[in-house]
Amino acid sequence: MRRRALLAAPALAVPGLSRAQPAGPLAWPAARPIRLVIGFPPGGSADFLARSLADPLGREFGQTILIDNRPGAGSNIATEHVARAEPDGYTLLLGGNFSHCVNPAMFRRVAFDPIADFTPITQLSDIPTIIAVNPASGIRTLAELIGRIRATPGRWNYGTPGIGTPSHLAGAMFTRATGLELTHVAFRGGAPSLTAILAGDIEIIIGTPPVVLPHARAGRLTALAMTTAAPSPVIPDVPGAAAAGLPALDIAGWYGLFAPAKLPPAIRDRIFAATAAALAMPAVRDRFAQEGLQAIASPDPDHFAAFVAREIPFWAKVVQDAGATAE
Repeated sequence: MRRRALLAAPALAVPGLSRAQPAGPLAWPAARPIRLVIGFPPGGSADFLARSLADPLGREFGQTILIDNRPGAGSNIATEHVARAEPDGYTLLLGGNFSHCVNPAMFRRVAFDPIADFTPITQLSDIPTIIAVNPASGIRTLAELIGRIRATPGRWNYGTPGIGTPSHLAGAMFTRATGLELTHVAFRGGAPSLTAILAGDIEIIIGTPPVVLPHARAGRLTALAMTTAAPSPVIPDVPGAAAAGLPALDIAGWYGLFAPAKLPPAIRDRIFAATAAALAMPAVRDRFAQEGLQAIASPDPDHFAAFVAREIPFWAKVVQDAGATAE
């Protein structure tokens, strides 16, 4: 499958927001802190992204951003929570292709409508994934891993942050592209899967850059390849799948910001402007790049809404083609 992760315009430079607000809806967010909900525990890429944005967004809003980790069911618990929240701007979701496109296709039932129950705000970043192994395995390249699996079938597994995550879909596409037999081990986030690979409890990890790269650079993991055919411009030391010998593997996801449906347009536009301004900050973009992510803002909320609508059937086909299930 051919796919590129960068599906939105580059982050826009948006002027900072005025702290003085008139009465009415534009007085938001004076009442209380804003809660940013994520569907994974601390220590993974979603948590890193949320905490990287919390301070600059808090400064833009003049209000505290609280990170609310609600892991479980491939992020469905967090997604449903936000879908049922009041559309007042005080509850936001750090979602992505996993929450709005993959899970509705992979699970028999989800308790939310990815279109009707949300107000899309903006894309935030790409989600590239990396295939890595424990150095104790002696494997140094993707070709060596594939050869080892073929020589000893039936004993290999790969760990991911959970069902329906970009890592899970990348693993399913990896098995499809190679014809190998691998067992998927779904953890409740990137940090638990990392603990397992470092302890030797699993053979392979397919993880996001914030999870894999620090340990690869410290020599505790061996990063074999990206799951995109081309390498990432911010991770030059990890080859793309094509250079690693598997050009048929080309998949990555994205993160985005959502609010409950029926959010007042004035509040939606303020959240978009503040988020785009934060993503344009050199310090934020550099911090993302250090962890292997590229900051990406949509041109405006309407463009992001149209983007999400186009992505839903695309990822449904990925799920179908990969034979991935939540069972």
